[in-house]
Amino acid sequence: MSIECLNKALKIQFKGQTPTKRLILILLANYCDDLNSCYPSYSHIAKLAGLKDPKHIARIVKEFEELGLLRIEKRYKKDGGNTSNRYFLTLKQEVIDPMGLQTPTPPVLDTPTLGVSTPPNTKEETKDDTKEYMYDFKKFWSLYPRKENKHQAQTKYKVIIKKYDQDKLIQMLERYLNDIEVKKMDKKYIPHCSTWLNQKRYLDFEDYEMQEIVSVKSTLGGNSNWHEDLQLG
Repeated sequence: MSIECLNKALKIQFKGQTPTKRLILILLANYCDDLNSCYPSYSHIAKLAGLKDPKHIARIVKEFEELGLLRIEKRYKKDGGNTSNRYFLTLKQEVIDPMGLQTPTPPVLDTPTLGVSTPPNTKEETKDDTKEYMYDFKKFWSLYPRKENKHQAQTKYKVIIKKYDQDKLIQMLERYLNDIEVKKMDKKYIPHCSTWLNQKRYLDFEDYEMQEIVSVKSTLGGNSNWHEDLQLG
């Protein structure tokens, strides 16, 4: 995390700001590395900000780019598919002080261009991709109900996300968890995470509809003394 970038994001004032927009800018700054860059997905930021539609995040980020608060860099997977964008926070927008005077804020990151193109840092990009992958797998593993054979599960996960969207995979897992709760499935019948991934069982839940979990209490009409009624009967 870049403390300098986060401090500037906390202090900066910008045109059309709202509490939601300020929160999103601060969330992006909080994820920034030493180069003031980050690459969280729209859906992840939407979840942290309490918004349901990731497209809302996309519109706000685009607005930040137009205001000069950040620069967007498209990123792609090895197979050519899309992945989350990378954002370089520049925070070049003028700061408005309480007296109404505008004071230009120096950019946090300003890469000079001298007419000589710099080749991409392949090693750095690989490092960034690894960090993102590890973060997403950690989230996936924390949700999976049976914590066994983590290394094998991690290997299978890495293979799958090359062709299957990571956010969608999390969504399929959440549906599977709902199915487990509805069926009150015993842990011994839950496959190892590596098996679930290897057999592509996540595909079984693409058309699955989330169901409401009905507790025993609600089924019995909310009567907490049902066992006494049975004895009296």
